[in-house]
Amino acid sequence: MAGMLPNEFFTPQSMLTLTGATGIVFVVTNGLKTAFNIAPRWMGLAIAQVIAAIGVTLSGGGGMDYFVGVINGFLIFSTAAGVSSAGGSEGATPRGDVLNADDIRHGRKLETRRRFWSSWF
Repeated sequence: MAGMLPNEFFTPQSMLTLTGATGIVFVVTNGLKTAFNIAPRWMGLAIAQVIAAIGVTLSGGGGMDYFVGVINGFLIFSTAAGVSSAGGSEGATPRGDVLNADDIRHGRKLETRRRFWSSWF
């Protein structure tokens, strides 16, 4: 047998590392962004904070540990946001519609659709 394939991509232990938590925030936020065409910044931060709080709770932390967990939540979010920016693409792309001069004068904009791998900002 050439090698054993893992039967789990994420494990409870890996989800609570910086790499695992960042991966979860990136994938879940981009999945929701693509599926529902919503802005991911606040959602990514919320998911990162929930993951950090779960990590503190599962490790049996108390008082000051939750403060450190909030800081870690921002670290997780910043890392995931950096990964999303590494793709180098704009946050949204036009659907092929064209604006005319009248549309521009009236402040109309093209409807856009967010792509999976695009910057959150």
